[in-house]
Amino acid sequence: MSQSRQEIIHQRAVFAMCVLVVATMIIAAFAQWTGAGARYAPGDDPVFSAELLFDDGARGLVTVNNAANGARLIEYGENEGVFVRGVMRTVARQRRMRGLGRETPVRLARFEDGQLWLIDPASGVNIYLNAFGPDNRDAFDDLLERSTASLRAEAAGGQP
Repeated sequence: MSQSRQEIIHQRAVFAMCVLVVATMIIAAFAQWTGAGARYAPGDDPVFSAELLFDDGARGLVTVNNAANGARLIEYGENEGVFVRGVMRTVARQRRMRGLGRETPVRLARFEDGQLWLIDPASGVNIYLNAFGPDNRDAFDDLLERSTASLRAEAAGGQP
């Protein structure tokens, strides 16, 4: 006796579903073992951190100040610091949507595993800066270094 056409189609569908289930389990196991696709979250204790205030001023100038001592860390001209401007405006937009002002500083934090985060305690926005590539991460890493240097200079009795 030969199988009917309907039985053959049915067997192929069952086989395809089994292959799909097994493939899904293999992909899920791989992701679990390698950590692929894991959502990152900022840790509790950063190795270095700085509280920063951003000022979007006249003539396209953006100033970044250390909130701890008021030191001006950097001033970006009209066509400079494009990534920093974009991140700053993202945070500002989230604050505006929640009816919040610019007074609360954002926290720039580097963790032991090398993750660099911009954390806005006012709006609850956390931005994982490593995700944007090394050049963009380095722009914020530079701000962290400048902030640390300004605090060291102040502690040594110099100007912030």
